[in-house]
Amino acid sequence: MRPKRFRSGVVWMVVLFMLLIWPSIQVYNFLSPKIEASDPLKMLYEVVQFQMNLLKGSMQEAKRVHTTDQLQKLKLVAYSAAFAHERLVRAVGKEKLPELSSMNKVVEMITLLQLNGDRPLADSEKEVISTFADAANKLVDSYALIYNSSGHWIASQRKELILADKELISVLDSYFAPQ
Repeated sequence: MRPKRFRSGVVWMVVLFMLLIWPSIQVYNFLSPKIEASDPLKMLYEVVQFQMNLLKGSMQEAKRVHTTDQLQKLKLVAYSAAFAHERLVRAVGKEKLPELSSMNKVVEMITLLQLNGDRPLADSEKEVISTFADAANKLVDSYALIYNSSGHWIASQRKELILADKELISVLDSYFAPQ
């Protein structure tokens, strides 16, 4: 007979749990504050902004390089920033965020410089890199202001971003196609 009581005690505990404790847990979970889901576009913008800041830092470091091999970090960061920006443009739309073709031109420029292997940079190449690094600061600073904290894209900053992109392209074109 002792085993029967043990079984009935376990059954009563399960029934008690189902009737009292489990509904109490459900009510508590229902009434407790929930963590709000983050906006995926805002999170993607934050990723791109982080990449742009990395690009800005890499550009400042690139002012001090002496060989083409030392530009590899800048090339990877520029490619990563361009890739992330292209994904954000696809998500947001071209009417809110412009494409930045200067980012891909940076990768092209460094690739062209590295075609002949690791070699010392010419003074004209160092000058172009320095000029481009200074112009890239404007692009990154404009990028930081294009999206506000309330989740809206700022049209006036879009225009600034387009101007900064054109300026970067003109700097690179002066190297690619000298007059």
